[in-house]
Amino acid sequence: MGGGDIGITFYWYAWIFTIIVFFFIQNKKIRRDLLLFVGLLMCTYEIFPWDPSTQIYFHVSFLFIFGVYIWIRKKRAFFNHFWPFIFSVGYASIWMFLVIHPIWVNFPGASLSIILFIWMLRVVMDDLGGLIAIWLLTNAGGTLISYLIFTLYQKEGLIDTQVTNSFVMKGLIILLLFHGVDQLKRSIRKKKTRPKGAALV
Repeated sequence: MGGGDIGITFYWYAWIFTIIVFFFIQNKKIRRDLLLFVGLLMCTYEIFPWDPSTQIYFHVSFLFIFGVYIWIRKKRAFFNHFWPFIFSVGYASIWMFLVIHPIWVNFPGASLSIILFIWMLRVVMDDLGGLIAIWLLTNAGGTLISYLIFTLYQKEGLIDTQVTNSFVMKGLIILLLFHGVDQLKRSIRKKKTRPKGAALV
């Protein structure tokens, strides 16, 4: 896939994400932060096209800053602070394996791995803000680890920040879809538990 195709894919994901956030996220703080995040990411998508290395470090820092900002807004259990690092190492391992052995990308069901990965995130974190933060931090940490290791072998060109940004947006959309399903289930349960004959206000 060419760089132009990747850019088109990224902006499609970004606009779909923007629409979902604007119309369906009820928490005003999260909605504001996510709209700011996607807006800045779209504006800086190719901020350093002449220097891929600087662009990678910029976007990794961008993801890290937003991830930490959302993560620290809520008090969390001590062990939960290790999850971003654990998932970053796992992400980097899988990412490097797929880059070295790209044939596995075409393996049936490989595209579903992102859904499985996000499901694993939902097992350890139950709030939307925490899930979004872990996803951003995992991508930032995993991309940085992969890039530094490939740099040691002078293979840093294998990491493409455009692909990474598209992957980030795709994951965020899946997170929001899971969140929407949870909200729908919660709404249905509330209706079922409403006392019969209760007046609607």
